[in-house]
Amino acid sequence: MLSLPEQIKDARAAFAEAPDERARMGRISGVLWIAAAAIGIVDLFLPGSRHASTPLVLVVGALIFLYGLASVTGWIPWERASINRLAVGMVVTIPVAGLTIYLTGGSLSYVEPLLVCSLLYAAFFFPPRWAWPLAIELILVAGAPLIYDAEAIHNAFLPRYLGLAGGFLAATWVMVGLKRRLVAAELRQREFANRDPLTGVGNRRHFDATMKRELERRTRPFGRRGLDTSPLALLILDLDDFKGVNDRHGHQVGDAVLQAATERVLSVLRSTDILARIGGDEFAIIAPGAHGEGAERMAESVCDAVAAGEPDGDLPRPSTSVGWAVFPDDGQDFETLMRSADDRMLRRKRADPRRGLLRSAG
Repeated sequence: MLSLPEQIKDARAAFAEAPDERARMGRISGVLWIAAAAIGIVDLFLPGSRHASTPLVLVVGALIFLYGLASVTGWIPWERASINRLAVGMVVTIPVAGLTIYLTGGSLSYVEPLLVCSLLYAAFFFPPRWAWPLAIELILVAGAPLIYDAEAIHNAFLPRYLGLAGGFLAATWVMVGLKRRLVAAELRQREFANRDPLTGVGNRRHFDATMKRELERRTRPFGRRGLDTSPLALLILDLDDFKGVNDRHGHQVGDAVLQAATERVLSVLRSTDILARIGGDEFAIIAPGAHGEGAERMAESVCDAVAAGEPDGDLPRPSTSVGWAVFPDDGQDFETLMRSADDRMLRRKRADPRRGLLRSAG
């Protein structure tokens, strides 16, 4: 099982790589570029502003505005690019911000404060491996007037720049930490939403989502990948006469029986198998790569494991009935596979008259 830092890293990477998130990044980036262009053009005509040739500033501002508009409207398909390509794109466009600083007064530029928007954007949306290099690049671009502006020292640019650099580093540290906490909170929320609190395995929501994902891999190609041709087994099991356990021993004992049965089932599953509680005493196992004979052997192993628990006082030791279905032989959609597995379980239950009775330990 992955540690929390590893889960956070994987979740943040998956979050950033999601097409919806990349499309959102494009829209937000576009808004920032449009705002920068508008401020740069408006300030051009305000008293006291220093700038290069007015036509040149207007042309650069118009190009930036069009780029932002293309990002907002989706003309630039951000969702098709990986997070690494987006980061490289930002590395390339940050010098454009340096150009606008040069055109709007250098050490007295009125657009330089807008770099903080780019910094917050980079620190929040990109993983730390990109957020910190982008922050360093922004700091270097912000300090470029020290190289070409002869009046930078006279304009007290150096102390302001040192303050800006410190502020940029602190803001990056805060934003990276904030994103980490947000992802951790999302992981905990997802855990609560997809985990059965009694047994600790997945719940019905988790089962449905996982089964849907496994079936989509085998029926719908994703990007350049072909279909996953490996088999997929679905096992359905329930504890025999579990209602009788609750009636005779109480719900606390029933809960203990469910927890013990879950541990025994998990003991015979592979690391790639997924166990979920989908009803009161009903469980499902998703077994990627298992074919018909493998699913049948797994069903027998589960039955033996559940019934072979060590005596534990008066805790009943249940038997279980298991049915299975294999994709694509028994069905190619969720409903058909569930029905096939459930029917096989009921047939096996009826075929063994000893099932339906639970044995008391001791």
